[in-house]
Amino acid sequence: MSIPTSKKTQISVINIPLEHRQLEAVFKTYRNTIDIYTEDTIADKEFYIQLLSRLLDNTDVKISDIHPLGCRKEVIKCCKEDQSERPKIYIVDGDIYLQYKEDENIPNLHILDAYCIENLLVCEEALCEVAYHWDCTKPLNEIKQKLDYHNTIQRLLNPLIDLFFSYSIQSELCGNFELLHINSYLKAKSSLIDPNTITRKINEIKEAIIRSGYPAEKYNELLNERIKNFSYSEDTLLTIVSGKDFIIPFFQRHIKEVLAGKESIPNRVLKFNLVKKCTLNKLARLRNDILSAQIH
Repeated sequence: MSIPTSKKTQISVINIPLEHRQLEAVFKTYRNTIDIYTEDTIADKEFYIQLLSRLLDNTDVKISDIHPLGCRKEVIKCCKEDQSERPKIYIVDGDIYLQYKEDENIPNLHILDAYCIENLLVCEEALCEVAYHWDCTKPLNEIKQKLDYHNTIQRLLNPLIDLFFSYSIQSELCGNFELLHINSYLKAKSSLIDPNTITRKINEIKEAIIRSGYPAEKYNELLNERIKNFSYSEDTLLTIVSGKDFIIPFFQRHIKEVLAGKESIPNRVLKFNLVKKCTLNKLARLRNDILSAQIH
């Protein structure tokens, strides 16, 4: 069980000046061969340490600590300002910008190939293994049949991809959008998507864009661009839809429902165990960038 971290501590870490964070990294040089900075908070440290240690197994890279800096904007700002000579890499989510922005070409900055780090943990084998060990009463093959991963993913494709197309259009045109949790789009006490709720939200977004001064034709133009660039596929779902706020919590609820469990797997427990079981192929570019940064 993780030890709760006070809100005050998390905020203070984010607000520590860059030079102080660099000094901290110097003191911890013996623990790491490269300084790694991420989004999120102290509570996410062990999650990143376990994931990156597994990713970099059988290399010369040693990671015993990482430095969480808070939001995406803060990580990018710190990366731009960092003039230290220590090997380092700053890691940020692809976020909603994956759909319409080119990656920023900033030295030592790695932008993930997905909405967030959680997206890269999701795969059938890992989810089934975690559900199997949580359930402890059914054979693994039965767990796989009940989770019915591929058919479940297929049911998510159209509604969630359409929703995130609309989110990204609003972000591109208006500069912001409100990301609601997937629970807002599920039927009560169920893991079934409520298509009417998603349709209403998409219509709200369209209306908000029109009210801000853009014609409906502009929305449709950008929507067609996205449909052209992103297929309705599992790969797209696991790239542009938030793993943190949608995909992981969806499977929390789905696992509880199909296994008839009294309790859901806690979100942090699910994520932490997916780190140990997930395939790492989607993280190959991150692995290469860390190895390259250590050499330089």
